[in-house]
Amino acid sequence: MNESEAMAVLVSARGISYLQREHALARAGSALALLADPGAFGQELGAQGVPALRTALQNADRMLDRLWEDGVKLIVRGGEGYPERLAHTARPPHLLFCLGCADLTDPFPLAVVGTRRADSYGLRHTRALTAELSRRGMCIVSGLALGVDACAHWGALDGRGRTIAVLGGALDRLYPAENEPLLRKILEAGGSVVSEYAPGTAPTRYSFVQRNRIVAGLALGVLVTQAPFRSGAQSTVQFALEEGREVFAMPGDIDRLGSQLPNRLISEGARPVTCADDVTNLLVIEPQRGNEKRTPEPQQTVMRIDAPVRKLEGREQAVYDLLLAGELDFDAISERTGIASDELGSLLMMLELDGVILSLPGAVYRLA
Repeated sequence: MNESEAMAVLVSARGISYLQREHALARAGSALALLADPGAFGQELGAQGVPALRTALQNADRMLDRLWEDGVKLIVRGGEGYPERLAHTARPPHLLFCLGCADLTDPFPLAVVGTRRADSYGLRHTRALTAELSRRGMCIVSGLALGVDACAHWGALDGRGRTIAVLGGALDRLYPAENEPLLRKILEAGGSVVSEYAPGTAPTRYSFVQRNRIVAGLALGVLVTQAPFRSGAQSTVQFALEEGREVFAMPGDIDRLGSQLPNRLISEGARPVTCADDVTNLLVIEPQRGNEKRTPEPQQTVMRIDAPVRKLEGREQAVYDLLLAGELDFDAISERTGIASDELGSLLMMLELDGVILSLPGAVYRLA
């Protein structure tokens, strides 16, 4: 077993959080060393972590065989094909499972996100913009969801460029299933489909939010073309701001539901986009000689996303009361409230979208 395979086994162990895995790897030095003696890292892995890892080891051969049969490649953090830009984010995935091209080090990636319920205006202009950006050499990154995401990928294909799709569940649990033909087109065109989740992991509301941090982390900037205030695109923008990425937004009619978030972002400092030049003039600069392109120094966009605070109930109030004392990370909130990880992830996402809390680097939360 090599290091990437050992990491795949570690990631597949259910019941081990990201931070527990990170602490155990820091002490062990490698996934191979960690798997060699799980019991030696009980303090880092937690009470459930050691038996979970031993169970994963027992199932390792079957899981790895399945990966190879499906043509899945493993891109380990710090290894070949892993983008340096993503590696320097607050919570870089330890491993990416990949179909298609396993080199994610594209020089000019742009994330394009928005609502699943985009109207004809949003769909038409998203596809046209991404097609032109693709023709100019930008790699389009999105989440393979319905609506804006799908149009962004199709636009990249129209422009005969590369596109990266980041899933919110495992590669063998594609959601939505309606986008399987699009997935195949992406692979046929030399694109990449990636996930941080081991085979068999079903998507959840929390996993989609975590997917958004990868979408933002891969890219130089994020373009929101259409989305209402309460949208997963908002979390992608927040991740982008935390990592110092540029934020772009496509303006729309003030009475159009899907233009709520883009118009508000523009009013708070996002770059308005009406054509491809609005993106490439900032992110891609042509030097006076030769055909090489360079990327400017990151520019910090000062924005704050607010939303009305609603009345809290039940477990939402419990989380709010806990955070009154100060910042806490995800694992501490789960432990002190007794809320399971999947349920807590969804609850935190809704509280953040409603402007009650803010997420900070390292899966830390505080009151807004």
